[in-house]
Amino acid sequence: MKTFAIFLFSGTLLLSGCGIFTTNPTQTEPPIHTVDPLERLQTDIDAVLQEELFMNASIGIKVVAVETGEVIYEKNSHKLHHPASTTKLFTAATALAKLGSDYQFETTLYSDAIVKGEVLGNVYLKGRADPVLQPQDIVKLGDALLEAGVKSIQGYIVVDETYLDAIWEGPGWMRDDRPLWISPLSIREVKPNANTMSRALACGHLLKSALIEKGIHVTGKIVSGTVPSDAHRIAKHLSPPLADLLKLMNKPSDNWIAELVFKTIGAEVMGEPGTWKKGREAIAEFLGEIMDEPPIHRFVDGSGLSRYNLLNAELLTRLLVYMYHNFEVMPEFLASLPIAGVDGTLKNRMQGVSAEKVLRAKTGTLSGVSALAGYTVTADDEVFAFGILISHYIGPARSARSIQDKIGNYLTGFSRNFSMER
Repeated sequence: MKTFAIFLFSGTLLLSGCGIFTTNPTQTEPPIHTVDPLERLQTDIDAVLQEELFMNASIGIKVVAVETGEVIYEKNSHKLHHPASTTKLFTAATALAKLGSDYQFETTLYSDAIVKGEVLGNVYLKGRADPVLQPQDIVKLGDALLEAGVKSIQGYIVVDETYLDAIWEGPGWMRDDRPLWISPLSIREVKPNANTMSRALACGHLLKSALIEKGIHVTGKIVSGTVPSDAHRIAKHLSPPLADLLKLMNKPSDNWIAELVFKTIGAEVMGEPGTWKKGREAIAEFLGEIMDEPPIHRFVDGSGLSRYNLLNAELLTRLLVYMYHNFEVMPEFLASLPIAGVDGTLKNRMQGVSAEKVLRAKTGTLSGVSALAGYTVTADDEVFAFGILISHYIGPARSARSIQDKIGNYLTGFSRNFSMER
């Protein structure tokens, strides 16, 4: 009996060693954590801002939900940066508010008295800062003289550029930017007069050549001057509406259009002649009207070429939120912005990600400066306004743009629905 018990005990140990009698431990699931979506978004953006670029570079960023004013993310939002071409957002907003989306730029042809087919004096060509004036537009103005029966002109062809001041270079522009030579009577494709560098005189020569080709006898010189009050208006050419011109300005970031619009705002709001000083005074007046105590800033031109321009992400987002709620001009303002992965300066950015075809924003680039400011729509159909200003880096803008694109994509893919993590 004792022997059997020993055998049984030994057998039990053997079977136990083979695992037949082992008991599996109870399996416990790891705890499930609820992740706050906003905290996750902020953590993701924080991680992006740890990239090597920011060992030396500076950033200012702010993201706001436009419907509620909730601050989604903010870092150094009151630090001043050079805005580069995001300056054009302020030029566009002020132009829409002060001039209206239907505003048109005018180029007008006048003459002294016409008797029996002869102009007894001068013909006058006055420009009012049309930024997209074309050679054929000048030719069509000349057609009006032919239709009026004019066969000869006794006097001069006078070009009048008094609508704007005679300063052709913006404050703080670098030497590389000077060829713009801003004038209220100018065609971008027509080179300035070789002797005077006047674009207006070049337009005058174009008109004279067109008149001679039409058989009108012109012996007088092309000179600068002013249209007298008793001159007869022969014809006028009108530009496309301002809303269309702002698309041509913002999508490709066109400095030429921006500066002519900027000085026109000065002329129309503060009185002729338009100047860069009056343009910035008009923008300051506009900002004072739409917000209490605008954040500290400085504008000196309309395109952002000048490094004298300074602003912060706070001002950018406050402008964007205001414009989004200004339904009278919001569609035109929004339509002027490049679309990620589709057109303008964002055509080749954010392709194949959530932000593609959704995010709309103005870019800005100077040496050592990269900016992006605009709107996007989240996965929950929430609209966010954002401003991202990066500066004080050396090298190409690729790294800075990559950071902006990552942030823009995070914002577009954001959802307030809670996620679960183990």
